[in-house]
This record gives sequence, structure tokens and C-alpha cells, in this order.
Amino acid sequence: MKRYIISLFLVALALGASAQSRKQEKLGKPHGETDFAVNWKQYYTYDEWVKIMFDLQDKYPGLCRVESIGKSRMGREMYVMTVTAKNTGKDTDKPAVWVDGAIHGNEVNGITCSLYLAWYLLTRYDYDTRIYDALNRSTVYILPGFNVDGNDSYVRFPNTENNPREPFRPVDDDKDGLYDEDMTEDVDGDGELSVMYAQDPSGDYRLSKDGLRFIRIEAGDWWEGKRFRRLGNEGFDNDGDFELAEDDLGGIDPNRNFPWDFRKENGKSYPLSEPETRNVLNFQLSKKNILVSFNYHNTGRLIMYMMPPEAKRPGPTFRTGGQAASNKKDIYHFVSPRRVDPEYRHDADVYNKTVSAGLYILKTYKPEAGNEYGEHLATSYYLFGAYSFLIELWGSPTPFADTDQDGYVSDDEYKKWADLDLGGDAWVKPHRVTHPQFGEIWIGGTSKKHIGRTPPPRYIEQEAERQSMYVVYCIEQLPRLSFGNCSVKKTGSNLYEIEVEVINDRLFPTASDRSVQMKRYVPDKIKASVSSGKIINPSGNIPNNASDIPAYYRTQYRKEATPAGETVEFRAKGNATQVFRYTVLSGNPDATLDLSLDSPLGGKATVKIKLSGKS
Repeated sequence: MKRYIISLFLVALALGASAQSRKQEKLGKPHGETDFAVNWKQYYTYDEWVKIMFDLQDKYPGLCRVESIGKSRMGREMYVMTVTAKNTGKDTDKPAVWVDGAIHGNEVNGITCSLYLAWYLLTRYDYDTRIYDALNRSTVYILPGFNVDGNDSYVRFPNTENNPREPFRPVDDDKDGLYDEDMTEDVDGDGELSVMYAQDPSGDYRLSKDGLRFIRIEAGDWWEGKRFRRLGNEGFDNDGDFELAEDDLGGIDPNRNFPWDFRKENGKSYPLSEPETRNVLNFQLSKKNILVSFNYHNTGRLIMYMMPPEAKRPGPTFRTGGQAASNKKDIYHFVSPRRVDPEYRHDADVYNKTVSAGLYILKTYKPEAGNEYGEHLATSYYLFGAYSFLIELWGSPTPFADTDQDGYVSDDEYKKWADLDLGGDAWVKPHRVTHPQFGEIWIGGTSKKHIGRTPPPRYIEQEAERQSMYVVYCIEQLPRLSFGNCSVKKTGSNLYEIEVEVINDRLFPTASDRSVQMKRYVPDKIKASVSSGKIINPSGNIPNNASDIPAYYRTQYRKEATPAGETVEFRAKGNATQVFRYTVLSGNPDATLDLSLDSPLGGKATVKIKLSGKS
């Protein structure tokens, strides 16, 4: 028995030691996936994905906090996850990425992509040095479901792939004095909404040969089989106007309800009329550390981006080239054709590089400039100064079903994809139903709900994983400042000239050009002191902007330097090096120039430089 207890003790020690050394260098090893198992091949209701959020918080309390930012119109809490390593500082003291999903009720794959990102970061933190470093110095704010009322309805109940889209504010779409009285309804109780047809000898439709679809009979075509006429979307004529589903659930489009460039014809009502948009805006206003923003939509496989203002005045222009290159070997080297205002050239460059990386990571996506018109994308950039990206997810099975690679999925290709990839479970097959108002009818001939705008179950996880890789790339590219090379030159009997580099080796600057224009940022700052002697402060204004010097020039060429004194404020651009020049008066060659760098979003650093030049 004693030997058995000792053996158990040794096994426990071994397991404990294994748990303490989790970092995995090999791709074939586990990276925490089984520590918190989730089935990513299904869509979850509001209650289910909220439970996953809180369970993740309970499992990873040192990395995750869940909080409500307010209630929806129907009283559901809108929960945001704050993901960061709490032991390395407050979330607001680190550069941050914002991610939200499903501002439109039917775009629920955005919920999956957002929630998967949180799960990926949390489960891998103890195993993956890349994620470990990212969460130690950065913050990610994740709102999985934006339009929580519409999102929950879409998953729980029969719906078309396009509805419900807006938050549930009653609207009289057909102007008959009644509100949402003629909705699409599940007449046959099969859990899917399709289209209704009546058999009619003069009808314009017939069944396809495979019996799966109703297809139009072209003028002049000879057809002696059954003919059908289209009645309309599945439902009942509840208001007796002989029309179907003309007053469905609806409201105000939340993605036209933000303040930047709000237009009443698009957003109706007034800016921020919806509690959901107000809740999000207020939260983002409270987090000035948000430097990058992602909004998940569908459909179309697009990386949309909010480009800076276009140049208005004559003179030299900034034009980086054409749209995405047509040559396939150059497809991931994206440059925007927009002529950008000179004050926003760095923002344009950052957008181009970020989109180019996304095209490579996401493979089948295309770039497209975003709209304004009260959209969240435009508000995030123009009001907050955050680099903003709207991802249009899924779209169609084109990359998977287009076997001849002509960019178009024929009926035969679609059927083959549905049969072989999905086991035939893609169609609402036409079938007879007795309708209380129309008698015997046929319902079907359309694809099921999770086919067109949202991916079928087998594709959910691979879409979410690839999207997470893009966001992780952007998290890694948040600014990181450090001191680089330094030089000391004696220019007089007691006079020294010291030059020191400040390097941001990441793509994103510590503040966007837009933030600088709005003065909505806290400048980076270097404080200097000497152990003996004094710093001669430069006269005149000190330039704020960094010099973009490639890394390989740092030690070979003398760079343009910014005169600096006891305190200097600046903004560090992305992938850039700035040189600061200090003039020190001291009779002690063993004195040191002590520099302390404090960047709200780029981190902190210190360096001591001996006037003698000896370490």
C-alpha cells in the first residue's frame, strides 16, 4: 500500500511538472484546445453563447472579464469580453483591438467568429508563445453579438436567410396602420422558411429534373408537365390584402444609425436612436486605447476598410497604385488607388499593408473601400481614429463548388457540392401542403437557412479559425517602442551631442493620422536627465512626427534627428525609427544621460548613456 501511495505521488508530481511547462514549440502538439472544449460546428442561441462567455471567464479569471455594456431594446444584456493578461497591467494601459459580430440579426456567423477568437486566445495563452506575448502587452475587447434580439431569433426560430436583420422596433412596412402583422411564417412546421407555389396550368414555373427546385419556363419553351405559379414567401395573409410577408419583422438598420455622415434616408429616425448602437458607442468612447476595430458581417468574402479623406486641393498626390493586381501571383499585394490628403498618408500606408496581409491570410477574400452613411466602420475611424475593418464573411460556396474555376457556380456545380460536401442536406425539397387560405399548395425549392449567407456546419470552424488568424496578426502588429542605437560625440571641452533611436518595429503607429488631426491621443513622451551637468533645451518648436527610416539604414547613415530637451513629445509611426539629439553640458565624462520613454500605447523603456561613450 505504501509503495502504491508513493507511486501515485510521483505520478502527481509528473503531471504537475507537465502542466507547468505547457509552451509548445511543435505544430503537431496540442495547444490547449481540449482544456475548454466547444463544438464549433453549430450555431448557438443567445443563452448558450452567453454561457460560453461566462464559463470562459470562470476558467480563465486572470485573462478574461465579462461585463454588460447595456441592454437591447427587448431587455437582453449586451456582454463584452475583455481579454488580456491582468498581471501585466490594466486593460486600458495597453493598445487594444475591438471586435464585434452580427450587427445585423441574420449574420450570426459573426458571433461564431468573435466568440472563437476569445476561445482561441484564452485556451492557447499557456501553450503558445505568440498568444502569450500578445495578451501580455495588448487588450482585445470582444462583443460577440451586437444585435442580440435579432441574433437570438435567427438561430432559434424558422427564418429566411435575410431576416430578421434589424433590432426589433415595430415598423409599418406596408403602411396599412398595422405593425409587423404579415411576417414570413413556418406554414408546414419543418423549421425552414421557403417559397409557396400553387399548381396552375398557366403557371410560369415547373419542377427541375431532380425535383429539388422550381425553375422558370422560358417564353416559347414547350412543356406538358405540371406547371406552377409563385404565391410568395412562406406565410399567411394575416391582414387580408392578398399579399404575403410584406410587413415582416424589421426596424432601423443599426449599421446606418451611427453619427458619422448619418443620413436619414438610410438610418431613418436620428443618430443613435437604438439602444444597441448607443451602448457600443459609449463603451468605445470610454476606451481611448482602441487602435484597431473589426466588424463581422456577411456576405461576400470582402475585407472592407475605411480609407482616409481624399485630397481636395491641387498639388502632389499620394497614389500607391491600382486596385488588387489582376496577376494571380501578385493578388495579395494590395494597394488602394485613392488619392489621399497629405496629412493622412501614413494611415493610407497602414491600411494598404494591413489589407494586403489579410488577403494573404484569408485567401479567397477581396478588398473594397468602405462606406460612410452612418456606418460603424466610418464612425470608428473618423470619430475615434481607430483603423477600421469590416469583414463580409462567407457569401457563397464559390471557392469550394466552382470546379471549373470560372468564378461562377452553375446549377450542376451547386448540386454536386450540396450532394458530396453536405450529403444532400442543402435544399428545402418541394412538397405538398394544405394551406388554410390557399388549399393544396407546394412549398420548397430553395436552399436551407444556413447555406447562402451563413456557412453550413462543416464550414463554420474553418471560417472562424482563419478570421482569428487575421485578428491575431493585427494584435501582434500593435505598436511596440524601444530604444535602439545611440552615439556620443564630444563637440567642445564640456559639450556632448548624443543621438538615440526610438524604434517602433510594428505596423501600427501609436496614434493614427486621424487621431492626430482630432487631437484625440496622448503623445508619446521621453523624459531626460543627467547625473552631472545639464541638458541644453533646443529653441523653437520640436517636430512631432517620426522619420521613416528603414532598419537597414540605422547604423550606416546619419539620420535626420529631432532636437530634444528635458521633455519631448512625439507620435511614433509604424515600422519607423526616429532619432532624437540631445546636447549636454557636463564637466564629468563619466556622467550619464538617463532617458525614460513612456508611450500610452507603445510601452515603456529606459536607457543610460555614458558621456564617455564607454559602457
